[in-house]
Amino acid sequence: MGPTRRKRRLGRYMKAVRQQASPELKPEQVADLAQTTRQTVTRMEAGAALPRIHLFAAILNVIGATDEQRAQATRLWEIADADTTTIEHGDLPLKYRAFRMDESEAIRERTLNTVVVPGMLQIPAYAAAIWSAARNRIQHLDYEERAVAERRDRQSLLYREENPLQLHSLIDEAALRRMIGGPAVMIEQLDHLLAMSARPTVTIQVLPFEIGAYDAMSGPVTLLGFPEDDEPDTAYLEYVFGGESVEDVDAVAALTAIWEELADTAPTAEESAAIIRSIRDAVRAR
Repeated sequence: MGPTRRKRRLGRYMKAVRQQASPELKPEQVADLAQTTRQTVTRMEAGAALPRIHLFAAILNVIGATDEQRAQATRLWEIADADTTTIEHGDLPLKYRAFRMDESEAIRERTLNTVVVPGMLQIPAYAAAIWSAARNRIQHLDYEERAVAERRDRQSLLYREENPLQLHSLIDEAALRRMIGGPAVMIEQLDHLLAMSARPTVTIQVLPFEIGAYDAMSGPVTLLGFPEDDEPDTAYLEYVFGGESVEDVDAVAALTAIWEELADTAPTAEESAAIIRSIRDAVRAR
């Protein structure tokens, strides 16, 4: 497996801990004391490899990590170890937490949603209605409440004081006309979209019925962009029972091309706001 963002994050953290806690120790000395090879240590710090957990714990001992540093490093190792698995969304599984961590470090998020409003733009009542509909599949009694809280936590990225997340969402008209939660909830949700679209860091475009079929209609797509010049964009694809992070450069490029073509085809943000108002007014008139 080639380097991934989560392995690189872990590697940067481990290198920083080593240089802070034991600045006199070089990678080859760490390797000798941990009874491994220099290549293993340097590849870990470069984000190119992930040592087994017992060796990882030995390296932490050798470099003199504090309890707090050890706990953070272990969390990062667990997330990196989950790099190629798919997830189930129940109870914020490891892979989804990995996506959330990536999202928290991103400066740009582009979404394509064909069935529901993207999570970043959902109001609590709308999110609750979605999770309520999944109650037969999800066994946790309090999951609806916890899922709504998780949505709120994600959305805080749009309001952070420094470098708020730049969000550009493409939303199919079908998602705006689906009466999730009933008319009152939909009116509030559509009003929220209009309010959010007025923010300088949020762009919303509607994909109207008139454009017909388009690629990637099968499910939600999220594209994340990061501040580092050497960090490529990543993607996250959602399914009924979970999701999958995509870091393959060619696959992400293909998804990006699809998104950009749709953004070019869709009505402008101003025209899209007018469409949203029209749908809202039609719901009110019922």
